[in-house]
Amino acid sequence: MVMALLLGGCAFSVPGGTPGGAPDRAPAGAADKPALRILADADANGRRPVALDVVRVADPEMARRLDGLDAAAWFRTRTALVKESAGRLAVTSWEMVPGQTVQLHSLPPFAATPAATPVATVIFAHYATPGLHRRAVPGAPALEIRLERDGFTAQPNATGETP
Repeated sequence: MVMALLLGGCAFSVPGGTPGGAPDRAPAGAADKPALRILADADANGRRPVALDVVRVADPEMARRLDGLDAAAWFRTRTALVKESAGRLAVTSWEMVPGQTVQLHSLPPFAATPAATPVATVIFAHYATPGLHRRAVPGAPALEIRLERDGFTAQPNATGETP
């Protein structure tokens, strides 16, 4: 029972909130327009948790570097890359449990320049199966990410707003 509570607590959201339950600062009326929606299928990653990073990039050169990494390489070198980026990466991380849904109305700002505009958003998911498990989207559109059994999809969410 303790293990189930721990796994369920790895990442969660509350309606209108951010992971950990902290309320977000969405404008009034934005409750139906999430900046990010993540849905984990019941059989995601063979029914095991999935480490997931949504990386907003404010530097075109760094975006190109990230586009050359697979998820395994990202998770192996993430700490060094974040330090090297000098605040031009904004990383939001979860460990998603199969069947879990997370919805956010905003994402954290960049550390170096909070008003920086992302040139790309790169999503990395750490799956047990081989593969790139990386998706890159130009800019910072509202996204919907669906974690499936052996991989994931990520697409702009037309009903959302820019994070």
